[in-house]
Amino acid sequence: MDATMSEQELRERAARRVKQKTDFWTGATAYVVVNAFLVFIWWITGAGYPWFLWVIAGWGIGLVIHAVMVFVVPDTGARHEKAIAAEMDRMRQ
Repeated sequence: MDATMSEQELRERAARRVKQKTDFWTGATAYVVVNAFLVFIWWITGAGYPWFLWVIAGWGIGLVIHAVMVFVVPDTGARHEKAIAAEMDRMRQ
């Protein structure tokens, strides 16, 4: 964390992180609920070819990427702000 960050900037960053995490968990919940429903539909219609696996795999890839971006990759907003500040410094010179 930058030592010169104001309380307002810190609050905005924290709010952005909380929103990212909330959005991830909302998506993860939808993933579980919708895919459970698809498995249920598959099961009550005769349990033939497991077509629901394509949906689970495709959506799952997106969910894993989202999780990595939220929980593994450092705050991209902060990195973006640093890049903007560096570019502004170069432009001033």
